[in-house]
Parts: sequence; C-alpha cells; structure tokens
Amino acid sequence: MEILIDHDKCNCKQISLCSAICPYGFILSRNENNEMGLLKEYKHFCINCGQCASICPTSAINIVKNDEYPERYSKKTGISKSQAAQFLKTRRSVRAFKDKKIPRAEIEKILSITKWIPTASNKQKLKWLVIESSDKIHELARLTVEWINKNNISKEIVEQWEKGEDLILRKAPALIIVLGQKDNYWSGAEAGIALTYLELFAHANNLGTCWAGYFTRAVNHFAPLEDYLDLPEAYKICGSVMIGYPVYKLHSIPSRKKLSVIYK
Repeated sequence: MEILIDHDKCNCKQISLCSAICPYGFILSRNENNEMGLLKEYKHFCINCGQCASICPTSAINIVKNDEYPERYSKKTGISKSQAAQFLKTRRSVRAFKDKKIPRAEIEKILSITKWIPTASNKQKLKWLVIESSDKIHELARLTVEWINKNNISKEIVEQWEKGEDLILRKAPALIIVLGQKDNYWSGAEAGIALTYLELFAHANNLGTCWAGYFTRAVNHFAPLEDYLDLPEAYKICGSVMIGYPVYKLHSIPSRKKLSVIYK
C-alpha cells in the first residue's frame, strides 16, 4: 500500500481537501515547501478507501495498491431525481426467464459494479460463485427440494417439482452466489448490499433477477448441497440470485404499503 502525491499537480486552492476528508487523518497539511505530507504510520492503517484520490480536483493522488487510476466523472452526466426514482421503482423480481444463455462478458460486467459497494473497513472480502450450467442449476434445485421435503415445509414446492415445475431456481440460465467469510460479522450485510447493486445494474442492462430464497436457506443447513458446491474454506453462502432475460415486459409500477417511520 502506497499513496503517491504529484506535487506538481497538487494546487488545491481551498482547504487541503485530502487532509480534511481522510477518515484517519493520515494526510497532513502543507509543509514549509508548500507540499502535502503523509504520516509514516499511514501504511499500517490506511484502509485504501480512496477518499483522498476521489476528492482531489487535479488528480494529484494515486493509490498504488489499486489496479486502476481514479476515474474522473462529470456531474453533468448524472440522472435526474425523478429518473432515479423511476429506475428504482421499476426493478422487479423476475421469475420467468427466456431460454437464452447470458454471455460471460455480460455477467462479468454486471458483477463488476459490486466492487464499489461499502464494506467494513473497506476490506472487500466477498467472493462470487457463478453457476452457468443448466444441469448444475437443475441439480441444485433438486437438492433444495430434497431438503424441503425432509423438513416437511412448503409441500406445494415438492408437488410442483414432481410435476416438472421448478419453483426453486425457475430454470434460470445462471445463478449468482455471493460468499462471505464465516468469521466476518459484516458478511451478511455486505452481501445484501452487493446483491442489491447487482440487481439494479442488471435491471439497467435489461436483465432480470430474483433472490433464490429457498436455495440460500437450504444450502447452509443441508450438507449435500454444500458438498456439491465445494465452497472455498472459511466462506459461507450469504445470498444468491437467479439471473436471465425476462420473458415478460412490464408497464406499471405497483403500489406499496405506507412507510412505518418513528422519529425521535
């Protein structure tokens, strides 16, 4: 981990923004040579959050650990509040998918957005497992139905399965699974945020998603499912979504319950 400051570019005319925004105060104010300085301890404590690089108006700061340079963006390219609201409201859970394979490049593009989710101390420890094989998806659904049947819950799921209907993974062309470290208290929260980013970006790219609730519940309580997936050691499944091209086009935004809010 190393932060580099290009002193020729560094000409912040306001308060030293990088110093002001650093969560731990590792960037000092200007020295007698009018140069920004760093506490030597920063290498041991810096969480690589990128706030200093993000706020620098002249791109004078680079965090060497990262694979990419900061991407400059213009606020003029943003969407309006009403556009944002409509986009969020029109994301729907999709349970009917076309029999059409998703290109690997498209899945990688959808997954890439999750690099920007907030994670505890910016650790970024989540892993992803993508199931693309229809045979494997069918077997995962079958094992989930087996678990449901053994635990005597949701008998209608089993009945529909026996009729050839998959209400578990809906014959989706792909299943995306997020893995979190077992000893990380925040794994569940981070996974939920990551899946939300993924679902929204999938929506923006004309792909439909739906949480695979029965599968996610079963996999952490049914050894045959966990064994079949052969998960990395020290990781657990924190969530999963089916993903594919929707069969149906929607035209309206359904109503929702009124918010329950307590102000104090």
